[in-house]
Amino acid sequence: MDNKKYKKKIEKILPFSFMDKINRIQFVYKSLKIVLIVGLITFLIWFPHMVRSHFEIYLFLSKASALIGLCLLSLTIILSLRNNFVESFFGGLDKVYKAHHFVGIIAAIVILLHPIFLIVRAIPDWDSTLVYIVPGMSTSITYGILSLYLMLILLAFTLIIKLPYKIWHFTHHFMGVVLILATWHTLASARHIIEFPLLGIWVLLFASIGIISYFYTLFLYRIIGPKFRASVEYVKIKGDITEIKLKTIDKKIKFHPGQFIFIKFPTLENSFEMFPFSISSSNSEDLIRISAKMSGDFTSHKLPKINAGDKIYLYGPYGKFGEKYLFEKKDMIWIAGGIGVTPFISMLKHKNSSKYNKINFIWTCKDEKSAVYDKEIKNIIKENDNINYILWLSKERGRLSAKAIMDLCHPGEKINDKLIFLCGPNKMMMELSDQFIKMGAKPNNIIFEDFNLI
Repeated sequence: MDNKKYKKKIEKILPFSFMDKINRIQFVYKSLKIVLIVGLITFLIWFPHMVRSHFEIYLFLSKASALIGLCLLSLTIILSLRNNFVESFFGGLDKVYKAHHFVGIIAAIVILLHPIFLIVRAIPDWDSTLVYIVPGMSTSITYGILSLYLMLILLAFTLIIKLPYKIWHFTHHFMGVVLILATWHTLASARHIIEFPLLGIWVLLFASIGIISYFYTLFLYRIIGPKFRASVEYVKIKGDITEIKLKTIDKKIKFHPGQFIFIKFPTLENSFEMFPFSISSSNSEDLIRISAKMSGDFTSHKLPKINAGDKIYLYGPYGKFGEKYLFEKKDMIWIAGGIGVTPFISMLKHKNSSKYNKINFIWTCKDEKSAVYDKEIKNIIKENDNINYILWLSKERGRLSAKAIMDLCHPGEKINDKLIFLCGPNKMMMELSDQFIKMGAKPNNIIFEDFNLI
């Protein structure tokens, strides 16, 4: 394995990517606050009961990590809900998914401490030690062992073993089973849960909400979620882009510019998953347009087989990407990378777009062949004097940088009061965000959308 691949593997296992300043500001600190609040409340409820009994340090640490870990595991599943309140709190569903991933890693570490402390306490009594390692030696403990092993397997699928998205997504559903087994283990083996009502109510309430969230996500969301029936009206291949226009059947879906939807394609063979797509049309248009780059198995081989007349299901809309565009009066810099241009097209088409903002819009593509929406963008903005559009072809001009953007659009100006919108490959967004922050941009003025889910 070469150094780059090795580094990428390590960065995936350890949450280094969460330590980018822009990520820290926008969702890591919020995630840590929630983790600390949940952990501290759990500890403060449990600690007075613990000190009444004979104190053993390893037993103390083991029980504390078990109770806190169970609550954090429930929190992880709660964060996987596509809940509007949670999305608003984090500033976008993509941030919620990242918080879900981050909190999940913390929960796994805390839960893993539980058997470690019990094993250390039991050594050198190897018969007692094996009880915490081998399933079947103790019924109540077996639930906990199975929960732990299943959790470790699922984490390996997420962090170490690269699986196709469809298979990974299927295995990820079993995280709810981990929570159910862990809750069963807690009820069967932790007497203090029953003996102290307040502690039991707090922990079991958290676990119950997590389990209900799991079953809602797995079964009920597809039935009672924000669902719209639609038909495919138009399909066209533009280079490596599949463009699809849709029409809702029973009721019209209302969305803000820059939002996205999840789509389920029942007519595609063996396609039971829902996939996110940014909307590149405006709310005033009769048809909803989505565009997908042929970059994976589904988008390359299955999506192009969709036909006009096929019936599909839309879920949503989601996303907070265009909110500040609608309400802020600051000058803006829009930066799109490749297919990341789609939410910006929707924002450009918005009929109430502000004439008070000066917008510099840079779209970076590999070459002219890749810039399939260049003419459309120019037609949309031809009567908008406040929008300066630049097509950046990386094959000719090299990699786009924050300095190049400022030299092109705002030579000699300060960047601290400008809003910066980014949508494209994760690496591009993180690098440009870091460069802009070093130049004086405020992290809260940088808005990005990222759906690197695995």
